[in-house]
Amino acid sequence: MTTEDTPSAVHQVTEDLVLVDVAGRRVLAAAHCPHRAGKLKFGHVDAARLRIRCPLHHATFDLDSGERVSGPACDPLRIFAVLPETPLNSSALEALTGAQPAAGTKDDPSAKAALTAAAPVDPPDDPGGGTTAAANTAVEATS
Repeated sequence: MTTEDTPSAVHQVTEDLVLVDVAGRRVLAAAHCPHRAGKLKFGHVDAARLRIRCPLHHATFDLDSGERVSGPACDPLRIFAVLPETPLNSSALEALTGAQPAAGTKDDPSAKAALTAAAPVDPPDDPGGGTTAAANTAVEATS
Protein backbone atom coordinates (compact mmCIF):
# COMPACT_ATOMS: atom_id res chain seq x y z
CA MET A 1 0.00 0.00 0.00
CA THR A 2 1.46 3.39 -0.98
CA THR A 3 1.14 6.61 1.00
CA GLU A 4 -1.42 7.79 -1.56
CA ASP A 5 -3.57 4.72 -0.76
CA THR A 6 -3.30 5.23 3.01
CA PRO A 7 -6.65 6.31 4.46
CA SER A 8 -6.75 9.59 6.31
CA ALA A 9 -9.35 11.10 8.56
CA VAL A 10 -10.04 14.32 10.43
CA HIS A 11 -11.80 14.00 13.79
CA GLN A 12 -13.24 16.93 15.73
CA VAL A 13 -11.81 16.63 19.27
CA THR A 14 -13.00 19.94 20.75
CA GLU A 15 -14.41 23.11 19.25
CA ASP A 16 -10.83 24.32 18.79
CA LEU A 17 -8.97 21.07 17.95
CA VAL A 18 -8.95 18.40 15.27
CA LEU A 19 -7.05 15.13 15.21
CA VAL A 20 -5.72 14.30 11.74
CA ASP A 21 -4.94 10.62 11.13
CA VAL A 22 -2.68 10.47 8.08
CA ALA A 23 0.09 8.18 6.84
CA GLY A 24 0.52 6.47 10.22
CA ARG A 25 0.65 9.79 12.08
CA ARG A 26 -1.84 11.47 14.39
CA VAL A 27 -1.56 15.25 14.36
CA LEU A 28 -3.41 17.43 16.86
CA ALA A 29 -4.04 20.80 15.16
CA ALA A 30 -6.22 23.90 15.33
CA ALA A 31 -9.75 23.15 14.12
CA HIS A 32 -10.11 26.38 12.15
CA CYS A 33 -8.11 27.71 9.22
CA PRO A 34 -6.12 30.82 10.18
CA HIS A 35 -7.23 32.55 6.96
CA ARG A 36 -11.01 32.86 7.43
CA ALA A 37 -11.78 30.24 10.10
CA GLY A 38 -12.88 27.49 7.70
CA LYS A 39 -13.68 24.23 9.49
CA LEU A 40 -10.77 21.88 8.91
CA LYS A 41 -12.85 18.86 9.95
CA PHE A 42 -14.18 19.15 6.39
CA GLY A 43 -10.72 19.72 4.89
CA HIS A 44 -9.01 17.55 2.29
CA VAL A 45 -5.98 15.63 3.57
CA ASP A 46 -3.15 14.89 1.14
CA ALA A 47 -1.51 11.82 2.69
CA ALA A 48 1.35 11.74 0.19
CA ARG A 49 2.49 15.26 1.10
CA LEU A 50 1.22 15.35 4.71
CA ARG A 51 -0.93 18.42 4.07
CA ILE A 52 -4.44 19.58 4.84
CA ARG A 53 -6.45 21.95 2.61
CA CYS A 54 -9.17 24.20 3.98
CA PRO A 55 -12.51 23.66 2.24
CA LEU A 56 -13.37 27.36 2.33
CA HIS A 57 -10.64 29.15 0.33
CA HIS A 58 -8.23 26.23 -0.29
CA ALA A 59 -5.36 27.41 1.92
CA THR A 60 -3.07 24.39 2.28
CA PHE A 61 -0.90 23.67 5.32
CA ASP A 62 1.98 21.32 6.05
CA LEU A 63 0.99 18.96 8.89
CA ASP A 64 4.55 18.78 10.26
CA SER A 65 5.22 22.51 10.62
CA GLY A 66 1.82 24.18 10.13
CA GLU A 67 3.37 26.33 7.39
CA ARG A 68 1.02 27.60 4.67
CA VAL A 69 2.22 26.08 1.39
CA SER A 70 -0.44 27.43 -0.97
CA GLY A 71 -3.59 29.50 -1.03
CA PRO A 72 -4.37 32.93 0.37
CA ALA A 73 -1.85 34.64 2.65
CA CYS A 74 -2.41 33.90 6.34
CA ASP A 75 -0.68 32.81 9.52
CA PRO A 76 0.53 29.21 9.85
CA LEU A 77 -1.83 26.53 11.13
CA ARG A 78 -1.18 25.81 14.79
CA ILE A 79 0.08 22.27 15.26
CA PHE A 80 -0.14 21.17 18.89
CA ALA A 81 1.50 17.73 18.76
CA VAL A 82 2.19 14.54 16.87
CA LEU A 83 0.66 11.76 18.94
CA PRO A 84 1.35 8.03 19.40
CA GLU A 85 -1.33 5.35 19.63
CA THR A 86 -1.90 5.31 23.41
CA PRO A 87 -4.91 6.82 25.23
CA LEU A 88 -5.22 10.57 25.76
CA ASN A 89 -7.49 11.48 28.65
CA SER A 90 -9.19 14.85 29.20
CA SER A 91 -6.61 16.11 31.72
CA ALA A 92 -3.77 15.27 29.31
CA LEU A 93 -5.60 17.11 26.52
CA GLU A 94 -6.04 20.13 28.78
CA ALA A 95 -2.36 20.06 29.82
CA LEU A 96 -1.26 19.79 26.20
CA THR A 97 -3.45 22.50 24.71
CA GLY A 98 -5.22 24.36 27.49
CA ALA A 99 -8.47 23.25 25.83
CA GLN A 100 -11.43 21.63 27.53
CA PRO A 101 -13.56 19.17 25.54
CA ALA A 102 -16.52 21.07 24.11
CA ALA A 103 -19.92 20.41 25.64
CA GLY A 104 -21.51 19.03 22.48
CA THR A 105 -18.39 17.35 21.18
CA LYS A 106 -17.15 15.18 24.04
CA ASP A 107 -20.19 12.92 23.79
CA ASP A 108 -19.79 12.46 20.04
CA PRO A 109 -18.58 8.86 19.44
CA SER A 110 -16.00 9.84 16.80
CA ALA A 111 -14.53 12.56 19.03
CA LYS A 112 -14.50 10.18 22.01
CA ALA A 113 -12.73 7.59 19.85
CA ALA A 114 -10.20 10.20 18.74
CA LEU A 115 -9.50 11.13 22.37
CA THR A 116 -8.93 7.53 23.38
CA ALA A 117 -6.90 6.68 20.27
CA ALA A 118 -4.13 9.25 20.79
CA ALA A 119 -1.63 10.47 23.37
CA PRO A 120 1.01 13.17 23.49
CA VAL A 121 4.63 12.64 22.54
CA ASP A 122 7.55 15.04 22.48
CA PRO A 123 7.98 16.29 18.90
CA PRO A 124 11.58 16.52 17.61
CA ASP A 125 11.77 20.28 18.24
CA ASP A 126 10.51 19.95 21.85
CA PRO A 127 12.78 17.37 23.50
CA GLY A 128 11.34 16.91 26.97
CA GLY A 129 9.98 20.42 27.53
CA GLY A 130 7.03 22.69 26.89
CA THR A 131 3.37 21.76 26.98
CA THR A 132 4.04 18.31 25.57
CA ALA A 133 6.01 17.34 28.68
CA ALA A 134 3.12 18.56 30.85
CA ALA A 135 0.71 16.40 28.88
CA ASN A 136 2.99 13.37 29.22
CA THR A 137 3.02 13.95 32.98
CA ALA A 138 -0.78 14.09 32.99
CA VAL A 139 -0.97 10.80 31.09
CA GLU A 140 1.48 9.13 33.49
CA ALA A 141 -0.43 10.44 36.54
CA THR A 142 -3.65 8.81 35.37
CA SER A 143 -2.11 5.49 34.33
